[in-house]
Amino acid sequence: METFEYINPKRLDDVIDALNTYDNPFLLAGGTDLLVGMKYNSIKPDCVIDIKEIPGMSTFESDSQWRFGALTTIREVELSEQLKTTMPFLNQTATALGSVQIRNRATIGGNLCNANPCSNFGAMFLAMDARLIIVSKNGERQMALTDFFKGPGQTALKKGEILTQIILPENAANAKGVFLKHTAGKSNDLGLVNIAITLHKDANTNACKKIAIAMGAVAPTPMRAKQAEAILTDKTLTPELIEKAARQASKEAKPISDFRASADYRRNLITAMVAKGIHTLIKDS
Repeated sequence: METFEYINPKRLDDVIDALNTYDNPFLLAGGTDLLVGMKYNSIKPDCVIDIKEIPGMSTFESDSQWRFGALTTIREVELSEQLKTTMPFLNQTATALGSVQIRNRATIGGNLCNANPCSNFGAMFLAMDARLIIVSKNGERQMALTDFFKGPGQTALKKGEILTQIILPENAANAKGVFLKHTAGKSNDLGLVNIAITLHKDANTNACKKIAIAMGAVAPTPMRAKQAEAILTDKTLTPELIEKAARQASKEAKPISDFRASADYRRNLITAMVAKGIHTLIKDS
């Protein structure tokens, strides 16, 4: 491990100043990826900026919209009784991430900013049409999560910028949702395929009013299966139509073959998991 500066600012303005001062700064939130990368020299920061004490970034709340501070830990989401009564699929997404020790440290902001193709919250928040609050010395800007991921480990964050909040649409809690993950071994392994689905049904006809199907670990970034969604929107969800949409989602994916699984195996998983997820939502509604 190479030498680096360590700072522990207490104000967001000081974080932004540091991000603009150093050539290769890295933010320390949970540290579950950063510290491993530093240990094996795949990450070589000239400054580590510890942001754990920045006010207002470690809580989540709902007024007209749900707002999650980027420093909210995965474990806090997992255990939240408020979420269990409103959006239990977020608790489900959190529970599927790593071990309890990891979930106690890892943050939802870090899970997004690491831009891992198999990011749990990358898929789930995509399925929820989340928006991001990004702050820099020039002020604040909003960005749709769909525009945030640029490739494995790459995001749309510019130098001097920090993700501070994740915002969900006003009707987010009206949806049914499910998160599915298939691994090659233990349940806390990285997913071979992650599927996140949210469903809004018409209260009168029981038809699909809106559906979002997000997939992880099947492309360079978490992605939405837009064509599969279109097959189901404004339709009654019959088994035949669900199977057609599941096959289409598999066609839209761009999986690779690696030591964990072949691309064909991942495509078969997508078909099975998307169908299972939609059937689960119909059954539970």
